[in-house]
Amino acid sequence: MTQADGNRGEAADVLALQMDALYKAAPASILSISGALMAIFAYWSPDLKFGLILWVGCVSTVALLHLAGTALRASGRPARWTPVSWARVASAIYFASGLSWGVGGAWMLGHGNEQQALVICCLAMGAVTVTFPAVVYAPAYNLFQVPIFLMFAIGLATSGMEFGALLSIASGLLCIFAAIIGQGMGSQLVLALRLYDENRKLAEELQVRGAALEAANRELRIQSLTDPLTGVANRRQLMSFARAAPERCAVLIVDVDHFKAYNDSFGHAEGDACLVLVAAELQASARPGVDLVARQGGEEFAIVLVHVDEDTAQTVAQQMRSNVETLSDAHSPAIKRTVTVSIGLACRGPGRHRTIADLMADADAAVYEAKRSGRNRVCTSAAPSQIAVA
Repeated sequence: MTQADGNRGEAADVLALQMDALYKAAPASILSISGALMAIFAYWSPDLKFGLILWVGCVSTVALLHLAGTALRASGRPARWTPVSWARVASAIYFASGLSWGVGGAWMLGHGNEQQALVICCLAMGAVTVTFPAVVYAPAYNLFQVPIFLMFAIGLATSGMEFGALLSIASGLLCIFAAIIGQGMGSQLVLALRLYDENRKLAEELQVRGAALEAANRELRIQSLTDPLTGVANRRQLMSFARAAPERCAVLIVDVDHFKAYNDSFGHAEGDACLVLVAAELQASARPGVDLVARQGGEEFAIVLVHVDEDTAQTVAQQMRSNVETLSDAHSPAIKRTVTVSIGLACRGPGRHRTIADLMADADAAVYEAKRSGRNRVCTSAAPSQIAVA
């Protein structure tokens, strides 16, 4: 996107905010109808009734169109309209309203006495004052106030009233200074809207970047705690989890039997695929969100089971061993030959003050006993004798 495109987009955003502010002032159109009815009350006479009714009809029609446009804008219709489209409609409505008040007021100034002239002049000044918030979009404000003041200047100059010429000059001066003041105030309001728009966009951008940074941090945290090959926990997460483990827990050290020979026979890629499947079987036998399966490195895994006694831990360990042994049947294309694991088990119960380091060391010793005893079996640190395997 070029700088020119960016400037056009910013201008459109600011214009949209101007239109929001402009159309929010539309309920003041009801005051326009009320003022017209007051003018009729002051000027009513059989000779003027047709002109007065016609004038009130014009003022009321424009006011109702303004309210209808506001309702349509609030509902998002027409959907294809741009801020420029709404600005054109607003300009037309404000000009029609100003012209109605200006022409009607000038006509009434020529057909009434000085007391009636005071009423219509006050009502017209009130209309311009109430519409002053429209300086947020200066073209609309000027299209309203200029016709009123200019037509009143003409009406006062030709009314034949005492000081009519002087009041005509005053009306012209008011028109000029209202335009100057409106332009100055409008520029300040547009600047405020532009700053608001920039701050809003900056806040949205910061929110998006913050969400992206938070997601990246979560991903980094997951990566820092996860083994990249198998997707299970890594050693760092293992030690953190183990240190927070309750008093009653068990540690399992799982070592894949003859894995070096598997790698040498089928290649490292097949060896990695084998480790992924082994990790998945170990994970499936653990309780999600309760126990932890981690890869220590190479073909060795560590598992922490919490809130279990020794019998339960042995049952889980045997299930893991059995599931791995049947991998070649369930995943025959991916597993080139039967894979088995040796598991060392160490438990800690209430009153047995053994550190995690002690449990890890005992489980490690037990896994070596399992390998020495023939592999594909579970051994416990408390009773090194093997648990029989069919």
